[in-house]
Amino acid sequence: MALLKQTWVVMVVLSWGSAAIAGTCLPPAPPWMPTNADHVRAYADLLRRDADVYFADVEQYFRCLDQERREVFEQARKVSGDYARVLEFLDDMRK
Repeated sequence: MALLKQTWVVMVVLSWGSAAIAGTCLPPAPPWMPTNADHVRAYADLLRRDADVYFADVEQYFRCLDQERREVFEQARKVSGDYARVLEFLDDMRK
């Protein structure tokens, strides 16, 4: 029973660490785009620059999400194996 408690504690601590990692990808805020033609003309250079920065940030955001997905998938694979061992341990205890 002590081994099971130790295993549980380790799993909880590891999940806290992964929770801290999750959610580090922040979506970019969309730039302001005026609807008034005078504003578009007045701020054309700034609007282009804001749009370029936004789309670059969107690409970075998607790369971050892809990386997090890979990391969480690998973590889930490991936890699945750990959980299978816990279930085996519980089955052995019942015998």
